[in-house]
Amino acid sequence: MNNYFITQKPYSIQDRKESKTIDLVNKGLRFLKTGLHIKQQDTSVDMNTVEQRINYYHLIDSVIAYNVPGEVIELGCFTGQCAILFEKVIEQNGSDKKLHLFDSFHVPFTFKGNVEEELKENFRLAGLKQPIIHKGDFKDTLPNELPEGIAFVHIDCGFGGDKYAHRDVMLHCFESIYPRMAKNAVCILMDYYDPEENAQGIDINPGVKLAFDIFFKDKPEKIVALFGEMYNHAYFRKM
Repeated sequence: MNNYFITQKPYSIQDRKESKTIDLVNKGLRFLKTGLHIKQQDTSVDMNTVEQRINYYHLIDSVIAYNVPGEVIELGCFTGQCAILFEKVIEQNGSDKKLHLFDSFHVPFTFKGNVEEELKENFRLAGLKQPIIHKGDFKDTLPNELPEGIAFVHIDCGFGGDKYAHRDVMLHCFESIYPRMAKNAVCILMDYYDPEENAQGIDINPGVKLAFDIFFKDKPEKIVALFGEMYNHAYFRKM
């Protein structure tokens, strides 16, 4: 068993265009012993960074290894660039956990094609089992369509809009999932940014931290910031 799919197929659905110029620059940087290295990262394709995927891999692998009861869910999946990794780890471990994806599949920016169909096609190309899809607004699908028990959840419902509107969406997500999370279940929060914890990155969706601070003010769970290169994220483990 290995995690090389983090940078290779089936995770990498689309072929990468490696720059020979960047390769040449990196050779020069190594020759000069600068300690610097330019990464070839296309986030328009990946929708996340290699560092984030490494964190995802180990966190979901841990809940499976320690037999945390419940299913795997993602709130906000887009075309499945994170969900594919989650399903790959589930199948790689021979786990019977099911992957539930929640999304409205409404894209506020220009996108050619049908998001839901591309999601399904990406799973097919990766040779993975199709996920259980819950289509609709979170206020309609949560918590009614959630599985009874949750072992792992990834929340990525940022839209770059009003931070208070996003805060309210996140609060609804927390109110829905928290009671169903098993002891030691993991929840990863995309775009969580704390200037005292995150050494770099941009606070693109401040509603995430606003919601966490409100909902968990009187709860024992603590947030753990994770390094994700250009993208911020963090997680907590259910007590």
